[in-house]
This record gives sequence, structure tokens and C-alpha cells, in this order.
Amino acid sequence: MEGEDQAGIDGEDEAALIKEIEIIKSLDHPNIMKVYEYFDYNDCLYIVSELCTGGELFDKIQSNKCLNEKVAGYVMKQILSAVEFCHKNKIIHWDLKPENILIESEEEARKEFFSIKIIDFGTSDKLVKGKMLKKQIGTPLYIAPEVLEGDYNEKCDLWSCGVILYIML
Repeated sequence: MEGEDQAGIDGEDEAALIKEIEIIKSLDHPNIMKVYEYFDYNDCLYIVSELCTGGELFDKIQSNKCLNEKVAGYVMKQILSAVEFCHKNKIIHWDLKPENILIESEEEARKEFFSIKIIDFGTSDKLVKGKMLKKQIGTPLYIAPEVLEGDYNEKCDLWSCGVILYIML
């Protein structure tokens, strides 16, 4: 197709992917998946990231039907810590959901209290101080009502956290 390279990624998609990678690289937090480096070789973009082998939080919730309050609280503390870190660093995630939260390792997944990593910053963006956001973006089940109204700030991520907590319980 015209405008696409051999890997099938056009310039706009590649720019968006590089923006996502740069955002993740700027966030050094124990509950955010680390991206160490990326490079373009033979028209392919290679990303060197932290390995998370424990699966999605979504799958853990489905297999257990729900998580008990202590475990949900333990997981929520990690999620809120990462979200607070993002917001302090002027980053909004915009798509927090159990499918975008990985369990750190298979060993962690077998534990009652497990460590998580937030992933998928593809919809994320840098915040501008004092500027209200207008984009209607995110996964419908997790979107805050004010996002649909088109006048909100980074606190819309907290609504998504509340939905995640509800689903865990």
C-alpha cells in the first residue's frame, strides 16, 4: 500500500508507537513495565522491555471468579501508586483496565499476593498544566462519565481504577 513500509506500519503509526515507548521509558516505577530501549532495523521496530510472564490481571480474576478484599487491596495499592506516579509526572494513561495490567511472573501469579505491572500506554499523553482534556478516548466499560462529556483532567484515570476494583471484588 502506498505510504506504508515493508513492515506494514505507516509513518503515523510508527510515530505513535515511538511516542508510547518514550512515555514508558520516562516512567521508572516498580508497577509500570519497563522499556529499556528500542531500535529500528530492516524496517522493523524492536522493543527491549521487561519480561512479564504471569499473564493478565483479567485472566487471574476470571479464573478465581473474584479476588478477596485483602488481595484486591494489595493489587489496588500497586495500581494507585503507579497512577499517582504517572500523574505527578504529567502523564495520563487513559486506558486502565485489567487487560492492561500484567502479573510480573509465573511465580508471582501462583502467590496469593502478587506483583503487577501496568502496560499499554498507547493512548497515553503528556498533560498540560491547567488545560482541560477534550478527547473521548478509552475502553467504554472503564471510561469516566466526564470523558464522555468532553471536559475533564487526569483524574478520569481514578474512575477506571474504581471499575477495576469493582471487577476484582
